[in-house]
Amino acid sequence: MIYENITENVYAITDGSTRGNVCAFVLPSQIVFIDTGMHIPLMKQFREELEKETGKKASTLLITHIHGDHIFANQIFKDCKIIANKDTYNRFIHSMENEWTPEKIEEWKKHTDDPKALEGLEITPPTEFFEKKLEIEDYDIKLVYKNTGGHTKGSSYVYYPEAKALAGGDNLFIGMFPWAGDQSADPQKWINAMKEYLTLDVDYYIPGHGPVCGKEGLQEWLDYLEKAVVLMRKMITERHKEETIIDKVNEIEYHPPRREEWKLNSLKKWYQVLSEK
Repeated sequence: MIYENITENVYAITDGSTRGNVCAFVLPSQIVFIDTGMHIPLMKQFREELEKETGKKASTLLITHIHGDHIFANQIFKDCKIIANKDTYNRFIHSMENEWTPEKIEEWKKHTDDPKALEGLEITPPTEFFEKKLEIEDYDIKLVYKNTGGHTKGSSYVYYPEAKALAGGDNLFIGMFPWAGDQSADPQKWINAMKEYLTLDVDYYIPGHGPVCGKEGLQEWLDYLEKAVVLMRKMITERHKEETIIDKVNEIEYHPPRREEWKLNSLKKWYQVLSEK
């Protein structure tokens, strides 16, 4: 693990060692962490080293969305407030009761790059939730935590105006095609979220996957997303078959996905959402 000091009071791990990226915003009297990734020992080390370096304690963990590669080291923050959007909170509780079985957890452990990553896993849910927007104030400094949807219905960003930094979770995959096939993914809300991000005074966008970027990284993704949605809508209106539409949209040039089936499943999800509107 190598954590970066992105700018004053902003730290992140973006080298893939925690699977999903994680970051921390240092405020005058506390540290607020965003997401925990999927590597318990590294998240523990990140917290300990940052508390030692800054002389401040972690107070709060903010969750950008529901996926396991961003929440499976939450137990490192059992002594803190853990906050999520209401939809993320509800899905978390549902998944704990119905999906994240001991058998599933053992299967995840077998497929991690590091066998120690999920050793001693205790799935730790949020302690509270917000609906649309939450502000965290510390003296004259504040963080804005806002739900936009897009990658998932609960997808939310954390904006640190003083540092000109924004953590976007998996609404931002930089340098690769994203996983966009979640049951609640919505490409139009994703477009709206990107446009909102670009209106903010931000120099450092911290993605859920990939390196920290500036506005050009967002603009590249937004340009692709708008092209894909416009073409898909046009072909749906013209009553083309789903397979024909997916094939045509798949021809639009963009960064490759980690797995080709992820891209195809993502495009199918977008087709489903757009054909219902």
